[in-house]
Amino acid sequence: MYRNIRLWVFAGLVFGALLATVPIAMVEAGTCSTPSNTCKSSCSASETDTGDTCNSGMKCCTDSSGSSSVTFSNPLQFDTVEGVLSSILGTLQGIIVVLALVFLVIGAVMYIVSAGNTEMMGTAKGAITAAMIGLALGLAAPSFLKEIGTVLGWGAVATGPVATALTLSAIALKVLNFLLSIVGILAIIMLVIGGIMYLTAAGDEERIGTGKKIVTYSIIGIAIALASLVIVSQIAALFV
Repeated sequence: MYRNIRLWVFAGLVFGALLATVPIAMVEAGTCSTPSNTCKSSCSASETDTGDTCNSGMKCCTDSSGSSSVTFSNPLQFDTVEGVLSSILGTLQGIIVVLALVFLVIGAVMYIVSAGNTEMMGTAKGAITAAMIGLALGLAAPSFLKEIGTVLGWGAVATGPVATALTLSAIALKVLNFLLSIVGILAIIMLVIGGIMYLTAAGDEERIGTGKKIVTYSIIGIAIALASLVIVSQIAALFV
């Protein structure tokens, strides 16, 4: 009888020990988000805590002894192709502006030193004209590309430097405003000149007639320039 009691006591102790070790094993065998990692109470020197939380707040450890990370530093200040192309476009436009100014100055110098030489004056005109045309094309290139992309439905023009470019309509409107301001200044100058000729005519009919013509044509030019927007809008409304 005592022998059976000792056997039951020994079996109870063994079963209790097994029950005590089962939670520890379950905790030690917790699940990390990555199957190759292991849940432990603390990571060893050759392991790294991944930051994941295992069962009962254990740490998720991964072996870092044989792992190595290779990093590359970007030698450029741009991370996208659009950034590189935008920088190239800006640089080229700056070069175009400088070259246009150089050739405009060369054309002006050739005019100054031409001394009435027809061939030299023609070369100067050609240099100035080519410089102005090249400058206009270089600065308006993104606008032309944007208009073509819009007509063809090309989505690539919606991003990058072309997306911020002015449309041809916006450029034409800016040119129109610039010309209107010039017309106003010229008209005021011509009205002043016509008034001076009236004041200094001293009864000279020819000088009085010239003054009248200057004043008359200045007023007509102002009226046409200021009414141009209304005239164009009315004509366009006929075809809409």
